[in-house]
Amino acid sequence: MSNPRRPPANGTRRTNRGPSEIAPGIFVGGWKDAEAFQGARFCVLDELPEEKVPADRHVPIYDERSDAPIRKNLDELADLVRTAHEGGRPVLMFCGHGVRRGSLAGAWYLHRVQGIPLDAAYERVRAARPQIEHVKEWVGNWQSLEEPGRRPAASARRA
Repeated sequence: MSNPRRPPANGTRRTNRGPSEIAPGIFVGGWKDAEAFQGARFCVLDELPEEKVPADRHVPIYDERSDAPIRKNLDELADLVRTAHEGGRPVLMFCGHGVRRGSLAGAWYLHRVQGIPLDAAYERVRAARPQIEHVKEWVGNWQSLEEPGRRPAASARRA
């Protein structure tokens, strides 16, 4: 069985240049995208680097020690993004490359604020930014994002 955390060996992943719009005025991207972005910028890296961060706010959304998303912070981020967007500002959620944490933030926003099931939200993010990785591909304890009392389908569970 192949390792789901590694990119495909055939190099088929396409990359975007610039932030990717996942909903009107809502973008995901990487660090370089944030440097030039005109609007609200939310950094979702685990820790802030020592260099100046091009962000209005830092909200870590993944705990490496437990290999799990930080659901409380994801919910807070969704509220912050909604508030900024309702205030008429475009919004960017970003990490280093806009592949893992940034896409998780974007998918969670679509899930929580727009009511889209998480897998469908990821497909919407992937349509705008093909190189992303679904949370199930890089987080061991992704099940904590499932709704309470709802078990993932057997095909979605990790072995």
